[in-house]
Amino acid sequence: MKPNRLSTKKHTLRFAVILSALVLTGCASTQSTTSSTSASSASSTASTVSTSEESGADETDSTGGAMNGTIGSVIEANLSFKNKDFYIDYSTEDTVKIDLSAPKEADGVKVSGSTVTITKAGTYVLSGTLTDGQVIIDAGDEDDVRLVLENASITCTTTAPVYAKNADKVIISLPENTESTVTDTVTGTDGNDELTAAIFAKCDLSVNGTGTLNVNANANDGITSEDKLKITGGVLNITSADDGLVGKDAVLIKDGTVHITASGNGIKSTKSETDKGYVYIGGGTVNITAEQDGIQAETSVLISAGEVNVTAGGGANGEQKTGNAMFGGAQSTTTDETLSTKGIKAEAALDITGGTVTVDSADDSLHSNDSMTVSGGGITVKSGDDGLHADNTLTIEDGTIVVEGSCEGLEAIDLTINGGTIDVTASDDGLNAAGSSVDGGFGTAGADTLTVNGGTLTVNASGDGLDSNGALTINGGTVYVSGPTGDGNGTFDCDGVFTINGGVVLGTGSSGMLKTPTTDSKQNTISVSCTGSAGDTVEVKGADGNTLVSAVAPKSFTNVTFSTPDITEGETYTVYVNGTEAASETCSGVVSGATGMGSFGGGPGNMGGRAPNGGMGGQMPNGNGGTPPQMPGNTSDT
Repeated sequence: MKPNRLSTKKHTLRFAVILSALVLTGCASTQSTTSSTSASSASSTASTVSTSEESGADETDSTGGAMNGTIGSVIEANLSFKNKDFYIDYSTEDTVKIDLSAPKEADGVKVSGSTVTITKAGTYVLSGTLTDGQVIIDAGDEDDVRLVLENASITCTTTAPVYAKNADKVIISLPENTESTVTDTVTGTDGNDELTAAIFAKCDLSVNGTGTLNVNANANDGITSEDKLKITGGVLNITSADDGLVGKDAVLIKDGTVHITASGNGIKSTKSETDKGYVYIGGGTVNITAEQDGIQAETSVLISAGEVNVTAGGGANGEQKTGNAMFGGAQSTTTDETLSTKGIKAEAALDITGGTVTVDSADDSLHSNDSMTVSGGGITVKSGDDGLHADNTLTIEDGTIVVEGSCEGLEAIDLTINGGTIDVTASDDGLNAAGSSVDGGFGTAGADTLTVNGGTLTVNASGDGLDSNGALTINGGTVYVSGPTGDGNGTFDCDGVFTINGGVVLGTGSSGMLKTPTTDSKQNTISVSCTGSAGDTVEVKGADGNTLVSAVAPKSFTNVTFSTPDITEGETYTVYVNGTEAASETCSGVVSGATGMGSFGGGPGNMGGRAPNGGMGGQMPNGNGGTPPQMPGNTSDT
């Protein structure tokens, strides 16, 4: 059990609406002259929130598709993509062509030495090479300026090569089969303002198309918008001395391929207002290698589709935390904890509803300072600390989660598994409910809760398998736990009440800290002394010879604890190891067989003795057995 971590951060955003549909997809090939309104329904309130913006040409939403998740209604209203955010064929439009190799003044274009300034709305096609120069957009407050980069190269040694000083929105379009490059050397200034990126915009900025844009940010950030930064297409290759993409209001990625190598954070949104400071990924491919956080949001991170791959802080081997200090385990293998090296980090909420997320991080792979919800998608993480960590609540509704290596796999004050398929490998606790402000210390029950209501959960832990500083409750689902080989931890551990009320449960591990359920459980449990080695198949059969539950143990064990709805009082159940009978026990009540430590601070327990008879039977969900599942293969720290 790792010492509690208590969050003291004040959050500016709490999420109130559970959405059942949010229109965010689609791509218009032509500009529309009429406005459209897209609606998204809130399942619990039946309310409808419009995501359209002001009427007029180029102001319609590009919609179609759905996304489920838990976000605030204010943020929902801001998750919109307009037609002009997507690529539009400019060949039929009135355009102004600018040859950067020899720029000339034109309507809306001023030239002063190697500085090209665009002063009005329109579409400007840039080609050629601008050496040690700058492109400035200084248009009207209501103007939209589109820069079409046709194999353009812009370098500057004194300031930001591309600077959107004033406009309503700047759109960078990347035509098919083109490759453009923007390179800076130092951080520029404009009066008292620092231009902290190679492409720096004081207004909304969108990037679209199918071509390639290389950004070599040798001074600071790659691309920054002081408002919203939207990416709906293109191939972006960003190398930055600090952060890769920054949208102070928000970063929204709908499509395209983004490669970021950053000495700071990969993607960041920084404003703490309730309708700002978030990162949304709803499509495309995002690959990040960052020395600090991969994705960092001052409010929330929402991933609904696409592919996200993050390596942060050098990966899990960069700062490996292992073991349990209480029982002599190691702590951090490094002393520098000044930098945040998490994979994906949100200040208020982190929601994953779809897509594929892969993270290899020195610190927590997925982290929220408040709440986290996973309701879909596929997640694979490898962490030097926690796989998934929320300071407050962590809820798994659906999806596939694989924690390949971690100190602790899943951690929160209130940790709830309602569905999904979850595999956890941990060098300390597999699942840990800890951090409540009312935790009373070792042996005293706190307000923390670990609850399994459904899904398939497979845990391979060197510390406690399932651990709660408060209550531990299993109401349903299928739970396989390979606990510790040493006697300083247990397969199941809690300081409050441990109850099994349903589901299929099989635990293998050591006997020294054996914890069995309390007598108010609604489903019978049997625990037996039984030895086996790594790779052995453990199988439990009833008197009729049918298999109730089986699994392949990833490491040695001296105890087997199991519970299914089919265990009934008076019947004898046999444990087989690799097909050979190893132990048998007759159900005499709620808990039968080997004795457990019971609960230190919870309700009625079975401290040091066998629980009284009781419990109730039920229909076994998988009575025919079948191929035993393979638990996670090892407890490697990586």
